[in-house]
Amino acid sequence: MKYAVYLFICLLAFTGTVQSAGAQGLLSRENISFELFVNDRFHVINEFFDSGRRKFNQDYNLHVLYLNPSMTAQLGSHLVGVFELESEFLFDIDDDHLDDDINVRNAYLQAMVPGLDWTNVTAGRLAFRTVDGLIYDDEAPAIRLQADLERAISWPLKFRVIAAEVDNDSPYIHAELTYAFSFLESITLYYGWFRDTNDGIARIFNFFEDERVYESRGKIQWFGLSLRTFIGSVLMRTTCVYERGSVRLRHEENGRTSMEMRGYLIDVNFDYNFTKDFSGSLFMFVASGDKKPLKGTFRSFVSIDPFIDKTNIFFNGGIDSQFSSDNVGLNGVQLPGVMAPGLSLTYRIGSKALLKCVYAYLLTHNGTDGQGHTYGWEFDITGYYNLRSNLQLFAEFNLFDPADYFKRLTNHRDHVSTEFIVGISYFFSN
Repeated sequence: MKYAVYLFICLLAFTGTVQSAGAQGLLSRENISFELFVNDRFHVINEFFDSGRRKFNQDYNLHVLYLNPSMTAQLGSHLVGVFELESEFLFDIDDDHLDDDINVRNAYLQAMVPGLDWTNVTAGRLAFRTVDGLIYDDEAPAIRLQADLERAISWPLKFRVIAAEVDNDSPYIHAELTYAFSFLESITLYYGWFRDTNDGIARIFNFFEDERVYESRGKIQWFGLSLRTFIGSVLMRTTCVYERGSVRLRHEENGRTSMEMRGYLIDVNFDYNFTKDFSGSLFMFVASGDKKPLKGTFRSFVSIDPFIDKTNIFFNGGIDSQFSSDNVGLNGVQLPGVMAPGLSLTYRIGSKALLKCVYAYLLTHNGTDGQGHTYGWEFDITGYYNLRSNLQLFAEFNLFDPADYFKRLTNHRDHVSTEFIVGISYFFSN
């Protein structure tokens, strides 16, 4: 399942359909839709974490332009083609340097099974997320089967299976079954299987070494459950995931080590609407960690490529998530684990403005030897103002105060990492 093969198949199928169906008018203006999302923003970043130097010394003044065009074509009564690009142009104002990143986010065909309009099959390059983004949130060559059983047997059940190749020779299989017992209330069961052939676990250990000395191969399974239900007027959203697997770790001098993997993740949120314009959420995020990872069972919770939006600096939420995803934590795992209680408040000002504040206190789940047990605390505030229905101004200020866990990296001095973002978003659709 190579990316180039999938893209070629999608383009070939699309071109063939255009040639064969053009005379019949299947690809008229009514059957093709275009969308364009533009995000233009400025970043001012001070004392950020540099994962290469392992110091809090990154200072940037950046201009970022993000373009996201997409096209959807109705190729027949049972076939849809989707093509979407994602491009980001990042200009470092201080160094007068421009970087660009352009990739295909979606290039797939989606077919409805004739006579079974409650199910569809999608093949190509897909952008998808699993377990609400806690395990995976990215794009990859994949095949996806989705079924809405309520339309077939009147039971409120939804089913989804994804088979993807998220890295070279690293397949990922995900399955989920959802039962919706009301509009906002549901329960979902998850299962995931991943074969890591690209040193994913080794990168965790190499992060703490001066050189790349570890290589690894492993297999991981995830068993999860998500529940959304009301407790009085409070909406509780809970996700629990248990991880198990095995890894073969090879050190360039000390040979091979085999370890079992056992970990877990818990994400609990309590949402309450004080008024129609003011709401709040208490949350507790826990990902297991390991104090002595090379002795016995490896107990840190491992994800493939997650998107966790609890905070904007320590985690990877916020408008600038693509830029700041690796500033403090490792992508997919934090070796000592994380315990993050926090509070989020959202206030809507009229019909055009919205303000959101988040505070979180960040602790290790199982601190490593020689380091503290507190990552620090973070406060984020984000504001939006709609100039029109498709034109929006936004601003974001994020502050992270590292504590004793990072005392060696901050040289025991008082330190604060800050980030200020301001910009404009535009959305166009035909």
